[in-house]
Amino acid sequence: MSPKLVDKTEKINEIATAALYLFAKKGYAATSVEQIAEAAGIGKGTVYEYFPSKEEIFVHAINDWIMDLINRMLEKTRDIENPVERLKAFIEMVKDVLNVEEPDPKKLFADIDQQTFMQGGAFYKRRHIIKDMRATFCDLVVDILLDGVSKKVFKPEIARDVSKIAINLLAYLDGICMHYLIMEEYQEFEDQIDFHVKGFVDYILV
Repeated sequence: MSPKLVDKTEKINEIATAALYLFAKKGYAATSVEQIAEAAGIGKGTVYEYFPSKEEIFVHAINDWIMDLINRMLEKTRDIENPVERLKAFIEMVKDVLNVEEPDPKKLFADIDQQTFMQGGAFYKRRHIIKDMRATFCDLVVDILLDGVSKKVFKPEIARDVSKIAINLLAYLDGICMHYLIMEEYQEFEDQIDFHVKGFVDYILV
């Protein structure tokens, strides 16, 4: 019998998924390669056949996780004709991200920030990855806003500064999400977002 061929991409994804749940549960610093290997059902040496370091595992796992979120947001909002409802669907997805049990996003987002700004952190020299992710979110919001302008639902003058408006909205969401991660009061978090988004939509409506 010939030996079973291992799909490299599949194995990388298995390791990254196992690692993501450990990072979410224990945090980046408290998670070891040995624990990742055990969670993935493989030996420690096998992990190193696919990733040179825990840092690389973290980067890959977080990138996959965020890109999956982005793809789900695109899928959920793509076919909504009403721009207001499309924007609300995007916001609901943001809220849903922080209202799941597994993988718990609190430690993940805290670690992303720490590993981005801490010298020597996993994302410190890879900030372009984080910037690219944020740019993708921004493009999604810009597309929704311009769709609203073209359908004469949103004020035409917002088109001039649409990127700034999208960045401003995302910056607010970043801030309120960080507040929630610290306070862990989901209802307050949800109420604050709903309050801000209502004011935002009222401001841009024709």
